[in-house]
Amino acid sequence: SDVNFADKIRHVRDPKQRMAIVWAHCKTRMTCDTDEPKEEGAEGDVDEPKKGHGGCGHIQPLIRKEGLKLFVQYKRPKDEDEDIKSLQPDKRLFTPSEVYTTFKKMSDSDLHLIGLSDEYARP
Repeated sequence: SDVNFADKIRHVRDPKQRMAIVWAHCKTRMTCDTDEPKEEGAEGDVDEPKKGHGGCGHIQPLIRKEGLKLFVQYKRPKDEDEDIKSLQPDKRLFTPSEVYTTFKKMSDSDLHLIGLSDEYARP
């Protein structure tokens, strides 16, 4: 979705530097940006349609490491009711099976773009 960001990471050959660029860009993003809705009436644009990135609009958690355990923590919106706040815990354990399914869903090209080895990052 961000053309400048995509160009930056494509031209960096060192995976550690690429991961640092991705981390710096994404650490402030708290939502998975959705694709722009397609307008049905716009026939004037005959160019290729812009490729979407498949964002879901989900609020992204903060992941914190304590010892050898990972914890997921969601920031609460200010307008949320007190009843809803009490239903969801402040932080919860991010289990190894959840980490496994997250990495399993990532494509090899995505792993390469963020600076991870497709051989060693695969579960």
